[in-house]
Amino acid sequence: MARSGMEKISSILARIKLPGPGPLQLGQIEDAVRAELGAAASKQLRIASFRAGRLVLECASSARSFEWQAFARADLLARLKRRPGLEALTDVNFKNGAWRGHVRP
Repeated sequence: MARSGMEKISSILARIKLPGPGPLQLGQIEDAVRAELGAAASKQLRIASFRAGRLVLECASSARSFEWQAFARADLLARLKRRPGLEALTDVNFKNGAWRGHVRP
């Protein structure tokens, strides 16, 4: 039992806002991207960052990154904003990146 004048740790933690999404939010974002782009395309992507409403997706190929950035970005942003929990999304960008195996399972 807490002594008077001492605040419970749960109330302190409830006020703390950590930067970026938590693991559950990242899973929801990955599911939304997979649903919008398709399973095959989403295997070539991973979330690089999600801060202040800006989603950055890292692509396994520079050609694919350019293609999506130039031709699919606005449409993907509009479709993702219609999904529950992503209404505050303000921007989607693609960047080139590489990771071991290059394609996710």
